Amino acid sequence: MFRLSITTASLLALLSLVLPQPAHGKDVPFPPIDLGYAVHVPTYVNSTASGLKFADYKNIRFAKPPLGDLRFRKPEIPPPKQEGVQNGSAAPFFRDCVSSVPPELAVPGLNGTTWGQEDCLFLNVRVPEGVKEGDNVPVLHWIFGGGYTYGSKDTGYDAVGVYDDMECPDQKFIYVASNYRLGTFGWTSSESEDMDANVGLHDARAALEWTNAHISKFGGDPGKVTAMGQSSGGGIIDFLLAGKEKLTFQQAFLSSPGAFPRRNPARRQYVFDEMLKATGCGDVACLRSSTEKELIDANKYLINNLTSEKGEGAMGPGIGPYPIVDGDSIPDLLSVRFADQKHRKDTVVSVLTGNMVNEGFGTLNPSDFLEGVREVIPNANQSTIDRIESLYTSNQRTSDWETDVMYACNAYHPAKAYDDRAKRYIMSVPPAVHAQDLNYYFFVNETVTPVEDVKLAREFQELLRRFVTGAKHTEKFLDLPDWPTYGSEEKLVLDFTSDGIVTRSDPWEEHGRCQILHEIISDPNNGA
Repeated sequence: MFRLSITTASLLALLSLVLPQPAHGKDVPFPPIDLGYAVHVPTYVNSTASGLKFADYKNIRFAKPPLGDLRFRKPEIPPPKQEGVQNGSAAPFFRDCVSSVPPELAVPGLNGTTWGQEDCLFLNVRVPEGVKEGDNVPVLHWIFGGGYTYGSKDTGYDAVGVYDDMECPDQKFIYVASNYRLGTFGWTSSESEDMDANVGLHDARAALEWTNAHISKFGGDPGKVTAMGQSSGGGIIDFLLAGKEKLTFQQAFLSSPGAFPRRNPARRQYVFDEMLKATGCGDVACLRSSTEKELIDANKYLINNLTSEKGEGAMGPGIGPYPIVDGDSIPDLLSVRFADQKHRKDTVVSVLTGNMVNEGFGTLNPSDFLEGVREVIPNANQSTIDRIESLYTSNQRTSDWETDVMYACNAYHPAKAYDDRAKRYIMSVPPAVHAQDLNYYFFVNETVTPVEDVKLAREFQELLRRFVTGAKHTEKFLDLPDWPTYGSEEKLVLDFTSDGIVTRSDPWEEHGRCQILHEIISDPNNGA
């Protein structure tokens, strides 16, 4: 499963940093923004530890509420017109999509809980002081992770720490964070019903299109947008890069992109059928006429009470509510799409991907290795299983398998496809498990985001700022290496280690497992 370990104390401390003062008074240097359908003023004005002021414009609608007949459909735009001036503080303040966290997940304070609402297609915009319309500063658009079943634009991590060490004007950027539908609301569908598949993916696309259309009003440049996501958020960006449609961002940062290979429609139908059973419905029309509480209760039951298949990496029955090939928004498996460079997007000028070296640790019991393999390729014959066993011979073979199939290969394939437009990193700082790098590139302080090496965290943040803004070296970080181009013959990566940042060849290029797994998993006979 996608495991994100964050303490309740850390979460509350992080929220306290970004919820300090309402933005009232004539002296506030952040103007109202007229979006055409709504006028927004800052919800809060805050300062980083180093004194940089910024404004948060919270809870901006980017699509119509996905209610009633709009349930299980692509988001509709434009959003409804709103009268008066919006400050993002109307109840409920936290506009999270419906989230459920299984009890066994390592998310203290959240595991076993359910929260959120259907009317949730909102985003936040953060603007540093001094940035105004016409300045055309770069934009970082964040897509959160959470196993496709929980999380929001407001929970977990954000870029407040990245703002802290901005040393010069050309490092300033605008930060956007958006919601997308989760669990059964966002990732359940049936080919035989009048509904859209992968609507959570369409939500993310709609939010990025909103950024392209409106960010200039805040002072951002729609031609300098970096889409960044971690875990399932990185997986969403992976699917967008591999899709058919034109993209509205120019750079992508995929951190541990989480996405199991899913192409078998029968496995998709099974999850939908379980949703019908949980609600007592017979079709999607009944689901659309159900109350919000009935659907939330069903979502909670499926994700929190039913056991997931071992090695599936998702929550809920079978493969869980999860992205799956539909021939439209997801034309085929990621590795298949990235194997053919004709699918590369000409508008995407740079792709940065990364993963932890022990990403899969704790996601599957070591004794369940073969069962985990079978859950990914249920129809594989014994010779295929033997071939996979020959690839994974170490004492941590289960962890290595989960690392590869769930995360690392999803970072490797787009880097390989984008070649001379790609950059790549790995993190080896022990224990080098899933989500560990979040504390580094979104470092705030050692209470909120504890790390082994604060200097390494600050260096990671500087490299992130350079990628997003294109800014040159600053005096504080003169000795930092540049991101190497992945398209070189050596396939170089930056390795974040306990001894600092090291440039080395990519271990996933050296052992070649991702390419072999691509050959096996993309074979329809193996039933992925």
